[in-house]
Amino acid sequence: MLNNAARWLSNGMRLRVSAALRTIDDQRHHWDGYYAQLREAHPDWPEATLHRAVNRFFAPTDQAAPPGHCTGGAVDVRLVDADGVLLDMISPFEGWHAAPTWKTGLSETARSNRETMVYAMIMAGFSNCCQEYWHYSYGDSAWAVRIGARECPYGLVRPPLIRAEEARGSNAS
Repeated sequence: MLNNAARWLSNGMRLRVSAALRTIDDQRHHWDGYYAQLREAHPDWPEATLHRAVNRFFAPTDQAAPPGHCTGGAVDVRLVDADGVLLDMISPFEGWHAAPTWKTGLSETARSNRETMVYAMIMAGFSNCCQEYWHYSYGDSAWAVRIGARECPYGLVRPPLIRAEEARGSNAS
């Protein structure tokens, strides 16, 4: 699907994947880390406020539906030029302040680049999380909600277990 999306790009633009499949432990680590960062920055915030703020950018791991990145159905992408240089998608903002896909006040270049990426990804069948311009998915529960599907084909992916002899590289006879 990413190759299909790339066909909708122009002027030598390409997609750069910055995140895709995460284990549930990786997802929990991201969630916990951002929670700790916000807790330190805002010690007066109640737990409910902290959780809502963290959940805006990192799906919790204790819900019935697994986080999109833990299903293999979510991908974070950015646009790069033909030389692999990131294109402007955030000016004049920085960090999380630039996150919403349809952020008002973007420079003309950043807005145009976002529109190009959204168009390419939507044409390939992905849906966009409007809180994160870089986050797209297909087949996870968030995708199902965004497109009105009753079911989603992707659930939690667990890494395969490796037998001890495979890990050592031996060939048991």
